[in-house]
Amino acid sequence: MTGESGNGGGLYRLNYPGLIAGIALVILPFLGAWWTFSFGTDALVIALSPFHVRVESFGNELSSPLLASLNLALKVVMIYYGVLLIAGSVLRARESRRSLSDFLVRVSARKFLWLVILFVVSVAVTDFFISQAFIFMGVPVQVPYFVGNTQVALQMGPVSMTLPLIQGFTIIFTLAVVVAVISLLAWFYQGHVILVKTGQGTRFGRVQEGNQAVSGGEQAPVETETKGR
Repeated sequence: MTGESGNGGGLYRLNYPGLIAGIALVILPFLGAWWTFSFGTDALVIALSPFHVRVESFGNELSSPLLASLNLALKVVMIYYGVLLIAGSVLRARESRRSLSDFLVRVSARKFLWLVILFVVSVAVTDFFISQAFIFMGVPVQVPYFVGNTQVALQMGPVSMTLPLIQGFTIIFTLAVVVAVISLLAWFYQGHVILVKTGQGTRFGRVQEGNQAVSGGEQAPVETETKGR
């Protein structure tokens, strides 16, 4: 009996970048803040991610039900897209489910990249409003955007004080950027790359029309499996 060619039987057809990215998308919403901002010791503390917003002033948390609902919705949606990406990446191993696999990967793989971009824009907007708030209070300070620290001089009657202002992205944001890149790679991998099993081992090949895998300019050799009758 002739088995499937090395260009894509079983595990060789899985979308491995998509599988990794999908699992990461399910986990990321629970890992914490992507960006933090602090003014003074505890005068104002902000910790942001698309899935959670924490704002504290002198130890008191300021919350918004609308914002909490939006964060929860983003968390559910991103987990949903992560599950779709996992399913699409796994279904790629079955030729009969290839169309469904392509659809699932197509609708899910690039969504997280847009979320990361939107988050960066939201951080810029947050910095802008903080800067405007200082201007409104008559405090001469240049608020850095995204990352940085500075000293804010305050004069309260005869008393003057200097408070630190610190902000920056966390390691979780760096992880989110890596996941966004892997998700984008998964979208490309889905239609263009496949693992090819050759006599010298396993290597990457490119997918051509008709789902034929080519490695090094040549079609991968066909493996055969002989069973006794």
